[in-house]
Amino acid sequence: MTAPRFDPQSYSGLDRLGRIALSESFHMREFLYSEVAVHYQLRNVPDKGGLARAVEVGSKLCGLLLEPIQKQFGRVHVRSGYRSLEVNAAGVEKHNCAADNRGFHTWDHPSDRHGWGATACISVPRLSKAVLSGASSYESIAWWIYDHLPEWGHVEFFATPEHSDEVCFNLGWQEIPKKTITTWRGGRDSLLKDIPSEQERATIVRNLLNACGA
Repeated sequence: MTAPRFDPQSYSGLDRLGRIALSESFHMREFLYSEVAVHYQLRNVPDKGGLARAVEVGSKLCGLLLEPIQKQFGRVHVRSGYRSLEVNAAGVEKHNCAADNRGFHTWDHPSDRHGWGATACISVPRLSKAVLSGASSYESIAWWIYDHLPEWGHVEFFATPEHSDEVCFNLGWQEIPKKTITTWRGGRDSLLKDIPSEQERATIVRNLLNACGA
């Protein structure tokens, strides 16, 4: 792992940081935007000492998880990706963000339990359309991930009003995978409490693919 030879706190460094390709389709720039950072005038970039690690785990997230989803279902919309410690602290204080995102949204600091990792909140327009039209269930994408992406670390579905026009979920890669699929639709619950059989999952996923035209 080679440390980049620039300072992400400078303009030229920020420009270079945004141009770093994390995978075939995704660049670092897509994961740096934050409404919290913009509103409270905070810089949302990795520490210089953690920059190489942030790029490494971001590449895992994109290459192993986001690229396969985009290849199968079409465009992936990144709603939120990297959060610095400062930005996450502002989110905790004012916007109900997770108290500690190390190893999750904070890519340049490891989690005590799960090591290094990277998480993004995403939506997939085709999936959202299929779910909101009633042609498929939101859980369907969880079972596709469960069976097709062996490197998944955790999945978390949201249900707050501002997400009503799209199906949003956190998807993460961790060095030591968390292996949880959580939903907040109807209250916090784990989808892994009642895993459909392999045959049932195949039927669910086939219906999802048909509904998405994938």
